[in-house]
Amino acid sequence: MDVVTNDGAVVMLYEARLQWARFVVRYASLLLDEPGGRRTERATTRGVEAPRVRDGCVTLRNAKLDVEGRWQSGTAPIRQTLLSDASGKIEWTCHLPNGRASVRCGRTVYEGTGYAECLRLTIPPWKVPIHTLNWGRHTSDAHSLVWIEWHGPQHRTWAWLDGSAQPYAMVTALGVAGLERQTELRLAGGRDLRDRRVLGAVGAFLPAALRRAAGPMARMHERKRVARSAIVRHGQPVDAGWALHEVVTW
Repeated sequence: MDVVTNDGAVVMLYEARLQWARFVVRYASLLLDEPGGRRTERATTRGVEAPRVRDGCVTLRNAKLDVEGRWQSGTAPIRQTLLSDASGKIEWTCHLPNGRASVRCGRTVYEGTGYAECLRLTIPPWKVPIHTLNWGRHTSDAHSLVWIEWHGPQHRTWAWLDGSAQPYAMVTALGVAGLERQTELRLAGGRDLRDRRVLGAVGAFLPAALRRAAGPMARMHERKRVARSAIVRHGQPVDAGWALHEVVTW
């Protein structure tokens, strides 16, 4: 779940449940980044409760992270099975492609456009047949765009503009092209939110046996960014907002 304010402050919240044999752990983390200012990262495995989803609204509260939030959807959810084979499934649900969000971190409240998704894997992450993942979302008061692209034995791309699938979408260095009605997303500038190895950040919460089993996951690297973004149609901007996007490699 995330929220981006009008001036580009970002709050990103993660909640996860991992079951491996008889080992079960819940994990939650907070990333807060303000342009040119405050930056906070916290994580916990204590007192973690799953977000509540009801009637187009997502709510979350975590006392250990001193955070609570509410996301109110403006569009219908999106559901997609990204992978299904003998090893298991990857099922993706975007509960809130676009909407308004209000998140309290400590004594400060951040309000802006929001986004919330859920990923369910029944296949061990280190067996997922990809080596590069591109993910991103653009939100504004008028439009939304979500994209997922992976490279591996197969190159796959999914994108949804205002909830409508875009079969010809192409992820580029400048944004996303090939959308319906000669539409594209353009990214402008931006700043890094994270640029690091993933396991180094969450490894302390995992048992040693699971860290050893991770294999290529130990090399997983993420670069996450926030940038101004615009929907452009026939070469003319029709919308402006914020995009969060990332590249994950392993």
